[in-house]
This record gives sequence, C-alpha cells and structure tokens, in this order.
Amino acid sequence: MLLGVKFVKIVIVAIFNAKLRDLGGDNMNLLKINNLKKTFGGNVLFDNLSLEINTKDKVALIGRNGVGKTTLIKLILNEIAPDSGDIFIFGQAKIGYLSQNIIKSLDNTMFEECLTVFSNLVKLEKQLHDITEHLKVDHSDAILKRYAHTENEFQVKGGYEYLTMIDMFLTKFGFTKTDYDRQIKTFSGGERTRIAFAKLLMTKPDLLLLDEPTNHMDIEIIEWLEEYLKRYNGAVLVITHDKYFINKVVNKIYEIDFNKLELYHGNFDYYEEEKVKRYELLLKAHLKQQKQITHLQSFVDRFRYNAKRASIAQDRVKKINRIKRIEKPKNAHSHVNIKFKTKRPTQVEILEVENLSIGYTFPLIENINFKMRGTDKIGIIGSNGTGKTTLIKTLMGKLKCLHGKCNFYRQMKVGYFDQNQMTLNESLTVMQTIHNVYPGKTVGEVRSDIAKVLFSGEDAYKSVSVLSGGEKVRLSILLLMLEAPEILILDEPTNHLDIDTKNIVEDVFESYDGPIIFISHDRYFINKVATKILSVKKDIEIFEGNYSEYVSIQETLKSKEIKPKNSKIKTSKYEDKEKKVRKLIKQVDNLDIKVDLLKQELFLKDVYMDKNIYEKKTEEIASVEKQIEQLYIKIEELTI
Repeated sequence: MLLGVKFVKIVIVAIFNAKLRDLGGDNMNLLKINNLKKTFGGNVLFDNLSLEINTKDKVALIGRNGVGKTTLIKLILNEIAPDSGDIFIFGQAKIGYLSQNIIKSLDNTMFEECLTVFSNLVKLEKQLHDITEHLKVDHSDAILKRYAHTENEFQVKGGYEYLTMIDMFLTKFGFTKTDYDRQIKTFSGGERTRIAFAKLLMTKPDLLLLDEPTNHMDIEIIEWLEEYLKRYNGAVLVITHDKYFINKVVNKIYEIDFNKLELYHGNFDYYEEEKVKRYELLLKAHLKQQKQITHLQSFVDRFRYNAKRASIAQDRVKKINRIKRIEKPKNAHSHVNIKFKTKRPTQVEILEVENLSIGYTFPLIENINFKMRGTDKIGIIGSNGTGKTTLIKTLMGKLKCLHGKCNFYRQMKVGYFDQNQMTLNESLTVMQTIHNVYPGKTVGEVRSDIAKVLFSGEDAYKSVSVLSGGEKVRLSILLLMLEAPEILILDEPTNHLDIDTKNIVEDVFESYDGPIIFISHDRYFINKVATKILSVKKDIEIFEGNYSEYVSIQETLKSKEIKPKNSKIKTSKYEDKEKKVRKLIKQVDNLDIKVDLLKQELFLKDVYMDKNIYEKKTEEIASVEKQIEQLYIKIEELTI
C-alpha cells in the first residue's frame, strides 16, 4: 500500500512539473531527495540526506573516499534501494549516466556505435529516401504531403546535423577519421570510456550524472569538456576530486561529511572559504551555549538543596533541559606533520638537457633543450602517450638517451614517487614498511614517524594491501621524506585521491624548497606547485610560471598568431574556394529537388484547374530555375 502511495505521489509531481514546463518555467526541479537514509553492514552511510537539482544546475558532489558518493548515484539510478526517504524524478526527466553499459556491442565499429544514438533519425532518413524514389513515378497529393511531413520531422529532430554532431564529439574526445571503422573491442579501456562519454553527450539528457569524468583524460579534452558542460542546456551532477574542474563548471556544491549533507552555493574557492566560516561560527555558537549551560548548572548545583532557592534552582533545571543543544562541529581536516630536510635552495643550474632524443627503438620526442635551477619545480604536461614518463625515466637514468645529453652537474640523491605505489610491499604492515627500510629505528621512533602522516593506534598494524589510495600516498610521502632526497621526481602524485588527501599532497610539495620534476594532469596541483611548465606535444616547450600563467601565455599567442607566408595563403585560398564550390553545388542539388516537386504539383487537379494557382506555380518554378542559373555562374567564376 505504501508503495502505491509513493507511486501516486511521483506521478502527481511529474504531471505538475510537466504543466509548469508547458507554462514556460525556466529553472524547475529535475530531482529531489528527501530525508534519505542508507546503511551498509550496520554502519550509517548517510542519514536524513536531502538535496534538489534544478534544470540549469551544475552541481558537484564531494567528500572523502568511502562517504557514499557513488552509492548516492546508484540510489538515484534505482540500482539499490534506500533504507528510508524519497527520491523524486520530475517530469519524466531523462537521466544520462556515464558507464561502459552505454556501449551496445563491442563488435560494432565506433561509427556504428555512435549511429545507435540516432537510430530514429537513420530510419527517418531511409523513409525520406524511399519517398523521394517513389516521387519519380507517383505525383499524387498524398505522397507529396507524406514527403513534406517526413522531411519536416527529419529537419526538426536534427536530421541534417547529426553526422556533424558525431564528428564534433569524436574529434573533441581525441579520435580521428581513421578510428571510425575500428571495432569497439580493438580500443583500450580508456578509449572505450571516451567513446561512451561521447555517446552519452550525444543523447543530451536532462540530467547528466558523471562519476570522476576527468580520470584518464588529457588536459585538452578536459578543458573542452569544461566549456561544453558550462554551456550545457541541461543539469549536471558530477562526482569529482578535480578542484580546477569544479571551479570552472560548478555553481553549487553538496558535500557529504560525517553522514550529513551540506550545501554551498558557489564554486570550489567559495566552498573552501565558506566551510571555514561555518565551522568557526558553529564552534563559537557551541562554546557560547556551553558557557550558558555551565553557568545555569553551577547555580543549580549551589542552590538545589537550599530550601529558599530550591524552586528557582528547579526552574533553571527546566531551562537547561529546554535548550536545543548545538553539537561541537567536527573538523575533518587533519594535518600531516612532514618537513623534508633539504639543503639551502640554490639558484645554480643543476641540470642541463641538450638536443636530447628519447624513446625506445625509435624516438618519441627529439631535440629537447632546457636547463633547471636548484629552486625550480617543473610541471610536465601533455597528452597521454606523448612520452612524459619516458622523459622522466631518461632523466633518472633508467632509460638511455637515444641522442644528445642530459647531465646533472653533480650526483644528486633522487626521491621518486611512483603513481602506482609499486615500491610498496603489499604483504607488510605500515610499521613493517618503515622498519624494513630503517631497521635501526626503535618502535617508538617508527610510531612517531607514521603519526606524522596520520597513522595512529591500530592503523600502525594495517596491511599495506588494505590501505586506501590516499593512505598509500601518505605512506609513500613518508618514505620519500625519510630518504632526505636532494631532488624529487613525481609521476602523477594526485591520481585517485580525494580532496582532503590532495590538500595534504599539495601542501607537502608546495612547502618543499628543493627542486621537483613532476608529471600531472591535475591543474590545481600544477598551479599550486609548479614554477615552470614543460609542455610535451610534437616538440617540447618550456614556460616560466605556473599553470594559470601558462594558459594566459597560450591565449595571448593564439590571439597574435602570425599570418602564414604567401605559399600557405595560396593554399588556404584554394581550399576556401573548394569549400565554397561544394556549398554552392549542395544548394543547386536542393533547388533541383524543389523544382521537381513544384513541377509535380502542376499535375494536381487543384492546381491545373485554377489558372491563378497554376500561374503562381509556374512563376515560382521560373524563379527557382533562375536561382539555379545564378549559382552555376558563381561556380564557373570560382573554378576558372
């Protein structure tokens, strides 16, 4: 019975919302969650959780790993059921979720897979072609009306744009025309995710649900995606730890923290400031209330057994009981206590790379040239597969130079951070991991060390195999610190970390005053740590400054692009002519079809029986034929 009531409620909401939409409502509810509760194995994931998403909202759902963000998405998708509470999806809104299930068949080619999004348009296009063929032998009113109706439906639904849309999305996600005929099963997992993502965006759902959309994406794709989602006509709910992405796209943040949901109206920078303000205000209110309660309680304790004051004391007891208690706010931000021991920073050059070629059998990148000082922190950026990891392995001496040289001016102790934490032994505990490397340390000293990276109590005896990604990173950073390296080389140090752990990693490496060379796709991290940017494309370019300054330089260069030389201008003019000719030929083809249809209408009884209508039709035919003649003149002029 309760399910029936809930169903009726959802239907009523859907009808009401549909009526609002008909009346022209601009920013209405798409999704509303009331008092949601979910537990797993007796542990409360969240309780009394409520949120709403409107048609134009761009929302980030944030929180530490394990707080239930992905679970909330599964609840919205009805993949799992809540313990209690309601989830309303309004107006039969279409929800799109990024998953591998979007791929219908691994045997399809990439282009065939994308066409499945537009199956209705493909059918309409075939119908239109069949009707056009039928028009060659049948000029009846019925067939003409059928053509007009089908062609109008095809146009309104985007029939003339869908192939362009497929090209645009696939190109933006890094694919080329040569990929179109490849079967999906021949692509890597990351490439399949990008195909699925492109397909999802082609469907244009009312609400996009995205779980870590920037994972395994090149910076160029991420930046295009940010601009696209900012302008997206629907709503977006994204789970992400990418603070730069949140700042660029989002206007509303929900944070799951200590089983509760908190709303912030703004981007990540606003969230960080507002969270501190709310914490301080709540702590102040709590302390003020505690002071009030203590004052009242002291009066009660003093006069409770005094016959003259007993009634007043009892009144104070009632007053204490009526106070709605303000809980002391919890602070989730723990701080690591790491300080790398480094020699005094030096402006002296420590590394010279000259005419370097890197790779394996064949070079990936050639003619690399740059110098590095002892205070530089160089952020290496570029698309996947361009040779970034090969470069740092060559600098470390793990790979031989194919040509040229890379010389450290003196022997330096290198601290290397592996993004996969391959240097950690999964069979050891946290304590054993440190003790095995430094057997001379006492148990107390090891405990003191691991406490610096927030391992305390029983955490010391956790096996490395059960540690979260963030915990492994903290342990790896501790091992780096204990090595006392003279230069740090980091490979994707913030991969798969939640925001709290990213904050720790950023602070540690920003405060390190020695030289760093690091690879990262995390623009917030690059911005905070880097003093130089090394951009890996076909060639390598180095820029002074952080990521924001690098972007600013790139935009300036684009706006001041030098015009090509005469030979290139001739080529571009020729290509421009070809483009114009193709466009004119297409216009001629469309007008030819129009003339044929108008001539067929001359055979209709309603037309040839009415002199005025017939003359108008013949005049219209003459006018269109004149347009065709003028187009042919233009084509001739362009092709001379």
